[in-house]
Amino acid sequence: MTAPPQDATPGENSRALLEVRDLGVEFTAPDGSALRAVRGVSFTLRRGETLAVVGESGSGKSTTALALTRMLPGTGRVTTGSVLLDGQDLATASDQELRAVRGARIGMIFQDPMTALNPVLTVGRHLDEVLRAHGPREQHGRRRDRAARRARAVELLARVGIPEPHRRIDDHPHQFSGGQRQRILIAMALAGEPDILLADEPTTALDATVQEQILALLADLNRETGTALVLITHNMGVVARSCARVLVMYGGTVVEDGPTAEVLTRPRHPYTAGLLAAVPRLSAPSGTRLTGIPGSPPDLTLLGDGCAFAARCTLVEDRCRTGVPPLVALTDGVRAACLPAAGRTEPLPAPAPPARIDRPAPGPVVLAADGLRKTYRRRGVRGRGFTALDGVSLTLAEGETLGVVGESGSGKSTLARVLAHAHPSDGGTLHLRGRDITRPARRELHAVRRQIQMVFQDPYASLNPRMTVGQIVAEPLIAFGLGDRDEREARVAELLTLAGLDPAVADRHPRSFSGGQRQRIGIARALAPGPSVLICDEPVSALDVSVQAQIVGLLTDLQRDLGLALVFIAHDLAVVRQVSHRIAVMHRGRIVETGSADDVCEHPQDPYTRALLAAAPEPVPVTPVLRKAEVPV
Repeated sequence: MTAPPQDATPGENSRALLEVRDLGVEFTAPDGSALRAVRGVSFTLRRGETLAVVGESGSGKSTTALALTRMLPGTGRVTTGSVLLDGQDLATASDQELRAVRGARIGMIFQDPMTALNPVLTVGRHLDEVLRAHGPREQHGRRRDRAARRARAVELLARVGIPEPHRRIDDHPHQFSGGQRQRILIAMALAGEPDILLADEPTTALDATVQEQILALLADLNRETGTALVLITHNMGVVARSCARVLVMYGGTVVEDGPTAEVLTRPRHPYTAGLLAAVPRLSAPSGTRLTGIPGSPPDLTLLGDGCAFAARCTLVEDRCRTGVPPLVALTDGVRAACLPAAGRTEPLPAPAPPARIDRPAPGPVVLAADGLRKTYRRRGVRGRGFTALDGVSLTLAEGETLGVVGESGSGKSTLARVLAHAHPSDGGTLHLRGRDITRPARRELHAVRRQIQMVFQDPYASLNPRMTVGQIVAEPLIAFGLGDRDEREARVAELLTLAGLDPAVADRHPRSFSGGQRQRIGIARALAPGPSVLICDEPVSALDVSVQAQIVGLLTDLQRDLGLALVFIAHDLAVVRQVSHRIAVMHRGRIVETGSADDVCEHPQDPYTRALLAAAPEPVPVTPVLRKAEVPV
């Protein structure tokens, strides 16, 4: 387990490297109104320090990070405050001055490596571009020559753990795994030898073991090079493992900050307490309902003068609605922007124990797979190819949830596509309610796909942005010839209500909705033809913990009411345990362990399962190894 890096002691490099004071950021909405995305954010960062910035989607985390070097998209602009880097105000710096800072003094690691990397360039070309722009200069002021830059690129790839870097430097991004692509982004960020690394959700889409490797790498770099780290995340387990300080944001403001151990064990702000209560725990038994924060984040175009969290707060008082609470020092180095908390001496009340999911016992077997195989081959290339599924057998009963876990590349998503007949299998058999559907004829395939539907991982990419919500949900009804126009319109309204949405939103487009709402639209679409089996491929990995709890709760309620059989694929073992009846652990295309959710998590038999469980992050602060901070002066 990775211990949080230790910050420099007050006597060592205590002068602030970065001082952010009263930072304000605004965007211009399409109707011309001002959207105040960040309001009055202040914090300091010392050399070698590790700071986490947490909060729900839309809280202002990423906007704050981008504003530090004025990389705001579209109409975004810094409206108030200062960003002092060793005394230089980046908020008012010229474009030329900012170019000298971006990459060279402040490096950025983005969330999605496939979007951040150019698919037509080799990894070596990516690193060469950074080294030419920001790499160390030779004694006479010129950049290193090409051979020296290539040698430095190989060195950087080796530093971030890419195997055989001298050979792989000429490979393209698609030839690397997700974790390796994230390491390449880290190598690019380190090429300029920056003083500060801004890491924006660098582990969100990664499975537990790869996530642990990336966090360990960042901790090593922080310790060995003294690079300060700002980690933007919504994963409290990642915060507990990686950072010594944490800054909690809500509605564009800082609502709490302080030492990680204090904030995670004794939260002073009700919002922080709500986030922690929403985190799924690996220790929670199967059938435990995830706890979300009631309500939704505020509309930043309609913020009033009161506390932005007042509408969702359990401690709200009349005075909370009339004035914005200041961020004041409480105890043990913690600051909180909460009027009721400022006068409290006792900790916030503990949240109610999680409720149990009301679900009947599973019924008869709906789906049965025996010895499924799938091999991918490159067109025009002879050879064995890549075996994604190697003899997978499983059963799924009516009203049952089967959780499927494993690292990236273990075959989880391939299994989902084969079960849904999106990809044909190369071997084995598949039965739906006792009927062989392994290789159905075209007419039978149409009926099979009506019975087996999918909910996809990315709620942004899985919805057609040109179609209205009503058209998206009605599309399967039209495809399967279900009902006339009036009946389809009534069915769409019914489905949106089932998914927890107002039927009145049917005329709006996906861009008008949050990530959680888009996922609800995807669920409504999957339910449209009345399926027996719902295959959920990482349905909550892109969502923050409070929205994740709402979506998982929706799926379990729908299962109870409709008798659905669920295949729930995820890399978060805590979520999988709580929602699943049984768990299947996949590794290299095979199921290496299966059993009841509680047995697999409490008494794992396979070494691979034990490794997955050991890597799962929990929001419990790790007691760090006491040592003198290794931060260069």
